[in-house]
Amino acid sequence: MNYLQLINAVLREVNEVELTAIASARGIQTSVSDFINKSQRDIINSEVEWPFTVAAGTITTTAGTAEYTKPATAKTIDFDSFTVQESATTPEKVLKFISFNEYLERLNEADTNPNASARALPQYVYFTPDENIGLSPVPDASTYTVRYYYYATHTDMTAATDVPVIPERFHDVIVNRARYYTHMLRSDTQFSQLALRDYDAGLNRMRVELINRKDYMRAV
Repeated sequence: MNYLQLINAVLREVNEVELTAIASARGIQTSVSDFINKSQRDIINSEVEWPFTVAAGTITTTAGTAEYTKPATAKTIDFDSFTVQESATTPEKVLKFISFNEYLERLNEADTNPNASARALPQYVYFTPDENIGLSPVPDASTYTVRYYYYATHTDMTAATDVPVIPERFHDVIVNRARYYTHMLRSDTQFSQLALRDYDAGLNRMRVELINRKDYMRAV
């Protein structure tokens, strides 16, 4: 469902007039429009690593630069996913993640050596206290490509045809959460609790299907 369809799904549930355009929303319709976005935020913020929020990141190194800014939309970075590629004709190599304290103890002295003799193709990745991505050794070329994955934040829906980042089979969870807020607005405790029950059941279903599933490996 798109944004308008989600709004109307909630309005039908509470026996209110459906919308034909977002701009024409009035009263309870406006509240439901806000509740849809609030509900999506609730779902996304309930877990750090929903798979539908995964995005790919790329860094092109700069010779002599160790630290790089994380994407503005990054909520959490998967530091086990980092690879570095020396050139288009060479394979990617996995970068090992180390804590910032371990970096300071083991590698910082060599990386900050002013004679630059320690610069090379990076082997390690670390995260600085000010949330920058660090590479060690410090790159000696501006041609290396670092690839990784991160969990991104989302943008609220505004246009009628905007679609949630949450997979469509779970759109009922958004609707149930918005139903809860709508009933609470009306001080209808009984129906709000029923909506909350449906929301909690749907959220648990999402966790089972999307997060708690096991990865199986088999030799062929």
